[in-house]
Amino acid sequence: MKLAHISCAFGRHSVDANAIRRVHGGQVGRCRHCSTPLEESSPFTWTPMYVRDAGLGGRYLG
Repeated sequence: MKLAHISCAFGRHSVDANAIRRVHGGQVGRCRHCSTPLEESSPFTWTPMYVRDAGLGGRYLG
């Protein structure tokens, strides 16, 4: 489990295949290990979603 969190820290997230949803024509999901929101940017390529942070400015989660 610890190696999975280290890989997430380096940006190598793995999407949870059971929790993928379709939103506005695209697919979104969460990382299996750290729950970072991910979106499918191209087929089989997942990138962390840009999430606004309570009006304090934009940041990437994860």
